[in-house]
Amino acid sequence: MNDSIPLHWSFDYNHGSQRPDYAKHLIELLHKHEASTSSSDVNVGSNHYIKHVYQILPNYWRGYSRKTNHADSLCIGEVEIERQKDTSDLWNYQVRYQNNTNGEKLLYKFSCRDENYRSLDKGWHVDVQNISSDRYSELSCKGYRSLDSEIRFSINGTEISAGNVDSTQSLTCNWALFDVIPAIADDVEKLGDNVEIVLLDDLEQLRPNCKIGFLDSIQSPIQLKGYFLYGVGALPSYWWVDVDGNTTIVSTVFETYVLKEMSGVTS
Repeated sequence: MNDSIPLHWSFDYNHGSQRPDYAKHLIELLHKHEASTSSSDVNVGSNHYIKHVYQILPNYWRGYSRKTNHADSLCIGEVEIERQKDTSDLWNYQVRYQNNTNGEKLLYKFSCRDENYRSLDKGWHVDVQNISSDRYSELSCKGYRSLDSEIRFSINGTEISAGNVDSTQSLTCNWALFDVIPAIADDVEKLGDNVEIVLLDDLEQLRPNCKIGFLDSIQSPIQLKGYFLYGVGALPSYWWVDVDGNTTIVSTVFETYVLKEMSGVTS
């Protein structure tokens, strides 16, 4: 913990020369979220529909600081995670990721079973667009888990294999972890052991040996509990959950997602 700035080391990227002020911007977002969750109209909605919207903050501003960026805004984009439960008890996800600095837009569509680990069910679909004007400006990827537990993809018409997952193992993805980690948080903390998980990173890269563990509890800037995700071939990430069970901060290697608005309920 930095003595002068109340941020945990796992998401403290407030370097002294960084402008705009990373800590100030992140803390303002957290306090705004805390105020909204304490209002009388929060969590009004259907427990079959949830949407969280996250602002993307760059961990290293110098890599994004250009003349086209506003000097007073640290935000480089937005992530919208929308899920709705259907009559067959599947959660249907649509995740929209947009990075305004590199022009990248991603749309993830996938379905998960209504369980703590949100196992991927049926197939999934990823659409990618960027601002280039060549043949690589768009990409479409479809994936599925075959009957013999092989993870297969069709990328722009080319069939490839990402590996095999035992049929007894749950397979989830990083975008479903926004719901998985709050669901298993109490168990992770009580057991004191790392929870093993099989992850399909960005619905593309198979990470069969990942672990989730308890990291820390903090009271400032708001009350949060933190968890880590480590794995063979996976970059570490840190996940912070508020008292209402919302994933509020996710810190990856290059970006940090901070919750800025939500609708629906989480239970």
